[in-house]
Amino acid sequence: MNYFLQITSRPNYPLILDESQNPHISSKLGSDLNLGNYIHEYISSPLVYRDAENSTVSFDRLITYDVLNTVYGGQVVSERIRRVIEEHFPNEVQFFDAIFYYKGNMCNSYSAMNIHNHIECYNMEKSIYSISPVDKSYEFEKRTLIASPLEEYGINYNIVRCSFDNQIVVSEIFRKVIKANKFNCMSFAKELEIYY
Repeated sequence: MNYFLQITSRPNYPLILDESQNPHISSKLGSDLNLGNYIHEYISSPLVYRDAENSTVSFDRLITYDVLNTVYGGQVVSERIRRVIEEHFPNEVQFFDAIFYYKGNMCNSYSAMNIHNHIECYNMEKSIYSISPVDKSYEFEKRTLIASPLEEYGINYNIVRCSFDNQIVVSEIFRKVIKANKFNCMSFAKELEIYY
């Protein structure tokens, strides 16, 4: 069984990757993190995120979350999650040290996470979609996951992005590890439907 990974921390997107504070990295790094492109460059300094100024949640509350979506910088995760993923799923994601500044406070106990493996993981016969005539992208009304393992070229994965639309998909093994460690701010769905 496979699942859509949904980040449930509220507020959504409280941090933004601060390009002005990251002069040592390429200008497309934020885009690479959002899209899950493998990052080849060596990053010697922590990535710096700043307050997106769209949230009223306190700093003390924010640092209780195990995972946060960010503006233009992918996900940042607690060190607890980083340790568990590196232990159980080595080489399936990239991690980069990170620092964030929020409401006048600094935190250096999170890491940027890059989910970079892209595979086809939808059952297209059970999904409802159309293909854009403009750019040939897939527009889904309903996404149904494959029941078989997340596998490509003989390699099994536990956390990937769907190559059709970049949704994060995880295995039953991944879900069990997250649940066993009682991490917060993540839920798992079997299907995603879009309502207009």
